[in-house]
Amino acid sequence: MMVDRESLLGAVARRQADGLEDAAVDALSFILSRRVSARRGLSEFLQVGSGQPLSVTNVKSQAAIVDGAIADLACNDEHGNVVVFIESIFWGTLTDHQPVTYWQALAVDAPAVLLFLAPHRRIESGSLWSELVDRLRKADVELVDEIRTDGLITAVATDGRRLMLTSWEVLLGRMAEIARNNDDFQVCFEISQLDGLAAAAVKGEGTTADESLRASFADAVDHLKRSGWANTDRLNVGAGASYYARYFRLAGAPAGLRIDYEDEERRPDRSLWLWFWHEENATLSVEDVARVMDQAGESGLERRGTELFLPVVLAADADGQATIDAIVAELERIARLLDPDSPTDRETRNTGAVNDRQADERRPHTRGRKSGDAAIKVVSWNIATMIEPWKELAAMDADVALLQEARRPPAEVAEHLDIGPQESWDSHSWNSDWWCGRWPALYDRWPMVVRLSDRVEVEWFKEISPVSGASPDEIEVSGFGTITAARVTPKDNSIEPFIAVSMYGRWLGPHPSVGPRWIYADASVHRIISDLSTFIGHEDSRKHRILAAGDLNMTYGYGHGDGPYWDARYLNLFERMGLIGLEFMGPQLPNGRQAEILATGEPKDSKNVVTYHLPGKNAATASNNQFDFAFASHGFHESINVRALNEVDEWGSSDHCRLLIEIGE
Repeated sequence: MMVDRESLLGAVARRQADGLEDAAVDALSFILSRRVSARRGLSEFLQVGSGQPLSVTNVKSQAAIVDGAIADLACNDEHGNVVVFIESIFWGTLTDHQPVTYWQALAVDAPAVLLFLAPHRRIESGSLWSELVDRLRKADVELVDEIRTDGLITAVATDGRRLMLTSWEVLLGRMAEIARNNDDFQVCFEISQLDGLAAAAVKGEGTTADESLRASFADAVDHLKRSGWANTDRLNVGAGASYYARYFRLAGAPAGLRIDYEDEERRPDRSLWLWFWHEENATLSVEDVARVMDQAGESGLERRGTELFLPVVLAADADGQATIDAIVAELERIARLLDPDSPTDRETRNTGAVNDRQADERRPHTRGRKSGDAAIKVVSWNIATMIEPWKELAAMDADVALLQEARRPPAEVAEHLDIGPQESWDSHSWNSDWWCGRWPALYDRWPMVVRLSDRVEVEWFKEISPVSGASPDEIEVSGFGTITAARVTPKDNSIEPFIAVSMYGRWLGPHPSVGPRWIYADASVHRIISDLSTFIGHEDSRKHRILAAGDLNMTYGYGHGDGPYWDARYLNLFERMGLIGLEFMGPQLPNGRQAEILATGEPKDSKNVVTYHLPGKNAATASNNQFDFAFASHGFHESINVRALNEVDEWGSSDHCRLLIEIGE
């Protein structure tokens, strides 16, 4: 493929000194000015709410309007008429010209759009849209037919001019989709760079403090867990358009550290809270906490329905460690009010140094299970041939990993885990005659079942050709790099042994003679289901104990948004799993974070959670796909909980997040 040598990065570099925001606008101008498929993507995006795409033929940046107003981008049709003004606003305030001057410069005798690009959080909060509408209303412009979809708000005036507000992610995602459909890989490449640049601009001014505070939450809660004042069993994080929270139990009371973004705008000194919420059978109820707080004369305490909020005040100039120390000190003070005797979760208390704790975490064979934890913890993760995920696995409190697209672990962690014999995961071992001489072009990544702790015994099944006839320690495999299986036996007999299977839906393509250039993964998954069937020996599925998880490269409930044909093809795979007695375990809401922007074609009532994001994108907002799933034998499934570790601060180093599968009867 020939690639235009005048790259996007070259264009951006020439404006480096002007800052990331200006660079992002220049980059968008560069792409739209030179790439037909990019302009087509913009044109189709602009039809939302009107039904008709606007023709965009050329683009001019820094276009002078009137009275000193300069539009970031002015887009013209084939007749030279301005049909779109694009204004980018990150975290600053609106200028005196926005939006009225630009609106008045649009033609009124033809369809025209004033489009604002802003960070997703500003769109979700609604305040920016309200200010735009209010300024137009004061200029005697009334907007009607308002439409709100995920990441986009649009409305039209009586003369046909339209106001639109969307995020960089949404617009660039649509442009990239059109480029892919047109096989314009140069544009896809440039848009991916621009997406990263825009994300950096968003992070540079608006979210750095927020992300730092979230990280401080995690460190503070970890400190409290080590001291015994808190535990996080089956609790994680929660987030929405208006809040972010890290959940835990403080001295037995269900609590959380919470950022309220709406409060942050209205009263910045009351944006961080220690939040107590209702949980059935909690050691301390919200009322118990309220009574203690009242007796102690705590100031600033707020009751909101059944919930209790106590402000946490931090020094404005505190650095990261000072913030963590301040949060820990405040929470320990509250914990001692709730339980004056001693740390509540005594069995989790560890008074050793942090460095000692980290060293222990990297020795999984010596870890013990805390009281109340699941009997066995399994992690499913596509690690995309990367090294860093192996280090993160070695530090996790888990027993078994079901990996996809894995290569051998690095030497520094290999001694802390066991990937089993090569014949259990390397399909080349039973296909050596066929693939001889083709390495490494044939395949270089594999599903694996990995033992992470000494709490379990793992017996791997050797892979053999499907025509050989399997022995008890073998499994016939019909795919290539799609499946690895092992028998897992807990040493403490806490649960019965089970079969663990790592699945990877490899992308394949049609025969060269049939023409289309699409790719699909469902053919590989059909082979996986057929191979799994070897462990089905009874009509009564309760006699089986199978856990299968992995990256299927398919969606649940719809076919990647590509229409009823693919909807039916994908649905067939999930039905086949059920027909052999494997229950669909999700993860589904509320066991993970849902995508902020639903994928094209995804039902509005979807309970899918996001498990994949494109390389270089922000895991918080960029992805709208769930490709990773778990299944378990009927009956066995009742003792299993599956959730996606898909919040930003827990995502991990791969482009897929981890699935945490807890088994305990």
